[in-house]
Amino acid sequence: MPVKDIDYDRCSGCLRCYRICPMDVFGVVSRQVYIAWQKDCMCCYLCEIECPEEAIYVDPQRSQPRPFPW
Repeated sequence: MPVKDIDYDRCSGCLRCYRICPMDVFGVVSRQVYIAWQKDCMCCYLCEIECPEEAIYVDPQRSQPRPFPW
């Protein structure tokens, strides 16, 4: 799973997650970050690691298993 949630009560609007994301998953409106393109997330955890407020949660289950070719 991709970026799951942003805790807006904890978010300080520093935009570190926005700047570090290699897939441009986040969008910004008035210094407020939101998850704009969740399906593009490659689950690298950089946003979660970089967040000084620990406001971002990335689901630990990286992605769905690939189906076997039957």
